[in-house]
Amino acid sequence: MEKTVFNEFNSGRKILHYQDKLARFFDAGKTLIVTEFDLTNRCNNNCPLCVGVKENGSQLTWEEIKMIVAGLKKMDNRGVIVSGGGEPLLHPDFIRTLELLKNSGMEIGLNSNGLALDREKALAIAKYCSYFRISLDAGTPEMYKLTHGMPEKSFRKVCENMRLMAEVKKETGSPVSFTAGFLTGEKTVGDMEKFVVLCKELGVGAAQFRPFTGDNTDVSGEYLRLKEKYEDEDFKVRASLQKYARFEKGPEKDYCRCRGMFFSTVVTADAKVFACLHHRQEEDFLIGDMRGEGKTFEEVWNSSKKWQIYETIDLAKCPPYCRNDSFNTVLEELAGDCIHKEFL
Repeated sequence: MEKTVFNEFNSGRKILHYQDKLARFFDAGKTLIVTEFDLTNRCNNNCPLCVGVKENGSQLTWEEIKMIVAGLKKMDNRGVIVSGGGEPLLHPDFIRTLELLKNSGMEIGLNSNGLALDREKALAIAKYCSYFRISLDAGTPEMYKLTHGMPEKSFRKVCENMRLMAEVKKETGSPVSFTAGFLTGEKTVGDMEKFVVLCKELGVGAAQFRPFTGDNTDVSGEYLRLKEKYEDEDFKVRASLQKYARFEKGPEKDYCRCRGMFFSTVVTADAKVFACLHHRQEEDFLIGDMRGEGKTFEEVWNSSKKWQIYETIDLAKCPPYCRNDSFNTVLEELAGDCIHKEFL
């Protein structure tokens, strides 16, 4: 059985492992590393603070999926995060999309609310995915109602599905990193320990904490306490520490350009490509519409529109701890001049 390795959320270091992509960036070549892939905008949850786009109900056709994956392969894209949008497990071609991505040479991450999971899908996830995160965001039915807008029976079903996934991972010997996510904030901090205890009981490999966008509630003390109390060889407690570290800085950024958009993008369920997942469906961030313009992914990605967006992005409109934030800081240092750089 291969050893499961959990994400340390160190994207600032990760970007330096792609020296070939960095060289291509400075030479305007193939730079794409990771793509968020929204299969569908349909969703079976009712989160009050939903950041998806389920109201438009779109979903990719199988022909569109094949075209997009072929384009990602041509662009030498390394990883795909199957997410939303909506709930990816609801797409009728979910399993064969995972198979297609894996056979195309890309690593797969999957974010889901877990409600539609069954044994067939769990087996496919165990076989094809590098990581699988279920966003539970609660340790009790009451908190689940607050965060997901769903009744207790749905909470119990997701917990049952989490146990199923843990059992499938064990019986197949899969190295997939299986974790559960919890968004921290002023109203949820009181459920953090119950969430960790529940995850451990259900056989999840790690409990992960990350902040609600815009909620700077400091949970560092509680996180460290829970990590010390519950973490062992078989169970980890993790947090997006680079995001929590941004709280002290405020909204100011250590960079003047979003160079991260050349390495990370999002393809939405209506076959559009956006410069940033945090700005899905915002016209100012639209690189191209494959369905509306009749273009392939690579034609859209290589268009001049990408460079126009790069030149005009107003960073003041971006969240302070977006996905690109930590490696944007690194890229700013790489792009800048350095006095006496000849004297190492």
